[in-house]
Amino acid sequence: MFESLTSLSLTRRWRQQACPAPAVVALICRESVAGADAPRTHYLLIKRQTEPYAGKWALVGGGWDFGETLDAAITREVREETGLETTFVALRGMVNERVAPHGPDDNGGHFLLFVCEVSAPVGTAHEQSEGPVAWFSTQELKELSATQGIIPSDYAMLERFDGAVRALPYIEAEMVTSNDQNTLVRFEPGP
Repeated sequence: MFESLTSLSLTRRWRQQACPAPAVVALICRESVAGADAPRTHYLLIKRQTEPYAGKWALVGGGWDFGETLDAAITREVREETGLETTFVALRGMVNERVAPHGPDDNGGHFLLFVCEVSAPVGTAHEQSEGPVAWFSTQELKELSATQGIIPSDYAMLERFDGAVRALPYIEAEMVTSNDQNTLVRFEPGP
């Protein structure tokens, strides 16, 4: 099924993808204390309004715009979708997500997801143009998964990458190039 994605016609590909689409997704969590209870972790999700995941809860994130650094892309996406100002913490993982069409009228897709932990210790998340946002406890996430209310791969990313203590290293490289000269301006670890 997934091996045949390479031969899927452009008209059957999500937004006529010619190659995998890079995207950033955010792991955003906060601790809360209710009464005498122990602190509980809550995760911020957004309810997608567009296909292929319309009506499903998902990690906040989206397209990585041309020319952006990784930290600029994820903080912009979070701000656009939630109104929250965040700080990039770490790259926690990368996911090569291939989406096979289920039936003859469905589209396939291919995404390279950069899973980023960001910090948002203050502020209130508000629905923007992308859809409603809400905080969910670990138990509520399990219930969403059981009822297929969350994108399955997003739930798997939460399980795999949240709480990771090791960041994936990545480098920000910047070049200036012309027909006769190539100059490396920057080659250093991201924030």
